Amino acid sequence: MPQWGGWTSGPVESAEVFARYCPDHPERTAQTWVAARTGRTPSADPAVLAMLIDDLAPWPAAEHLSVHGEKAARP
Repeated sequence: MPQWGGWTSGPVESAEVFARYCPDHPERTAQTWVAARTGRTPSADPAVLAMLIDDLAPWPAAEHLSVHGEKAARP
């Protein structure tokens, strides 16, 4: 959220900010909207759950790791 200059824990606002600042990831934008909707209205649809858990969730973790590296172990 640094480019946006703010912070939100609201899923809909997060999806809006992601769509505005990450236009080079249209497939992730669509998934982010699904995540926002599912956060408000849970789904038991196996395809939705698989997309969120197996495809979308690992992506920001991998992006963070590639930019910031692995976190050092605590002493």
